[in-house]
Amino acid sequence: MGSSVGVNVRWLARAGVSAACVGAVMAAGAPTALAGAAGCNGRTCIAVDGSGLRVEQVSASTTWGGDFTGHFHIWGGGLDQNSPTGFWGYHQKYTVRVGRDLPNRAVLCAEGWEHTNGGYVSRGRACEEVRF
Repeated sequence: MGSSVGVNVRWLARAGVSAACVGAVMAAGAPTALAGAAGCNGRTCIAVDGSGLRVEQVSASTTWGGDFTGHFHIWGGGLDQNSPTGFWGYHQKYTVRVGRDLPNRAVLCAEGWEHTNGGYVSRGRACEEVRF
């Protein structure tokens, strides 16, 4: 499922906001985290399970063909967790259990870090905003 950005943009368009303002709103913030909110950037995806401010869990995974050896970092809204280092293939998820309300407008992010030649290379950062 996609995030609710499309719903917000359609609502703004119906309210008579100009196309320039809609573009500014879309560029300014992360998508809203509602039940089933998810998104990808680069080779990293985030999925936020919950409703409104209540977040049950946050998961990080790779995109199709985005396999890498390294770790995921999930942070935001009081969370700051790193996965174990290992091989992350498609359909493998690193999940952080939350089970509580997070602050309104908290931004949750997942970033994949590939371990190469003794260093780290970002494989994308995906974020979702929690709000009611």
